[in-house]
Amino acid sequence: MKTMHLPVELLETFVTVAETKNFTTAGKRINRSQSAVSMQMKRLTEIVGSPLFDSNGKRIRLSPMGELLLDHARKILKAHETAATAITRSELKGKVRFGATEDYASLFVPDILAGFAEEYPDIRVDVICMPSVQLYADLLQDKLDLALCTALDAVGEEVLAEPVVWVTGMDEDALAQGSVPLAVYGHDCMYRKWAVQALERIGRPFHIAYMSPSISGILAAVRSGLAVAPVGLNSVPRYARIVKSREGFPGLPEASISLHKKADSDNPLVEKLAVHVRASVGHGSCESVEADRV
Repeated sequence: MKTMHLPVELLETFVTVAETKNFTTAGKRINRSQSAVSMQMKRLTEIVGSPLFDSNGKRIRLSPMGELLLDHARKILKAHETAATAITRSELKGKVRFGATEDYASLFVPDILAGFAEEYPDIRVDVICMPSVQLYADLLQDKLDLALCTALDAVGEEVLAEPVVWVTGMDEDALAQGSVPLAVYGHDCMYRKWAVQALERIGRPFHIAYMSPSISGILAAVRSGLAVAPVGLNSVPRYARIVKSREGFPGLPEASISLHKKADSDNPLVEKLAVHVRASVGHGSCESVEADRV
């Protein structure tokens, strides 16, 4: 018996025709002309040796042989895709330098790295945690390939918008007395600027009681019950409470969690990691956190 050779390209077109039931529509989907699709289907019919379609006006209906081939064609294409993907992944090696702020590193990086490592086990990801301003500076100096930053004036790709809220371990009575003790980041932090500007705008007295370069330091002051801090809603811990507006704390702006890539990067692995960053961060949600804390 002569072995039948079924070209993958013809099978791809055949499945598209079967799904759209129209040569012209199928051609538009796969960027081929209607005549090219017709010629491919004629060639496939010759290979199979039996009609694949029963014409019915503009709509195309599969013949019994076409129905049989469709089932096998889908399995062949799936196997082909799996093999091609496996071969491509095995050829990808190297590393990506990825930067993220400490709070976003703890929230999102574990899922990002786990998903990326499963898909690309031979690619190394070096993770650096620093404040947003330093991350962006390192990106410009070619010390990073990709950075997950927040509240930067620089234009990036927004992957999630996050409310910034006031949090504390203090009760309402304690907050009502005298100057508000703040726990904040350094002078170049946008959260700090927003907090100071908001309190100055309403004329409420405050003082910087604690300053830390890390979210863990800020939240330690909050947990002690000795300070109020502006933090992203996703970072609100269970031991803290969100301060309500009726307690005299004006609303704060929404922060943009943005993905920044080096514009002239020639590392083909960067976009592959970016796909996982978008998926992990983009699926982040502030709603459940807000519901628990308010």
